Amino acid sequence: MIQEHIHRLTELLDNSKDSHRAVGMKQYMRNQFDFLGVTSVPRKEMFSTWKRQLPQNLSSEQRWEIIYELWEKEEREFQYVAMDWLNSWKISEIQELDHDNFKFLISSKSWWDTVDLLSSNVLGKYGQKFPEKMLEVIEEWSVENSFWLHRATIIFQLRYKQKTNLNTLENQIVRFKSNKEFFIQKSIGWSLREYAKTDPNWVEKFVEKHEIVGLAKREALKYVNRK
Repeated sequence: MIQEHIHRLTELLDNSKDSHRAVGMKQYMRNQFDFLGVTSVPRKEMFSTWKRQLPQNLSSEQRWEIIYELWEKEEREFQYVAMDWLNSWKISEIQELDHDNFKFLISSKSWWDTVDLLSSNVLGKYGQKFPEKMLEVIEEWSVENSFWLHRATIIFQLRYKQKTNLNTLENQIVRFKSNKEFFIQKSIGWSLREYAKTDPNWVEKFVEKHEIVGLAKREALKYVNRK
């Protein structure tokens, strides 16, 4: 049954592939991934068609089996569909043990296009549903040798606004602020810039208190005190 769903999606995507566009999409991603050349609008339409045909009674194990099958596909559009589906899951559909699955997806075929959406959407939902477990996950991921996992622990609260756990945000930024990796510095600035929409004074004081500098500081204060 699982392979039938994968085959149906493959047919939908293959029917709209564009080899010329695929070259440009691959170059945009620094030639790290192959593409079929299906852009976001038609892809999302295909996803909607495909999703409507999925059985409503799929178990969590079956849903994850499909996600893993899509993640193993060579062309990047399959990972995008996997994320489209994951991001459509209601918070009630997310299970406590799913953190291991999120870890795999963030750590595999990693680049900002997948890591950022996974972190700010489905991982964010996980943190809302299982806040205590999320604290354990953060500690576990923070000692892993993967700056993508580290980035995820910094930006998973992007959509939390006033519900942001400021202790967690502060701890993670302080923990990684000396890491010169571009994607870490960018995530620090991004997380602070987003929270500045809720409390710009807190962000301004935070940047000064912890001596946030460079790219992270520029991003954090981008909209603070803007006339």
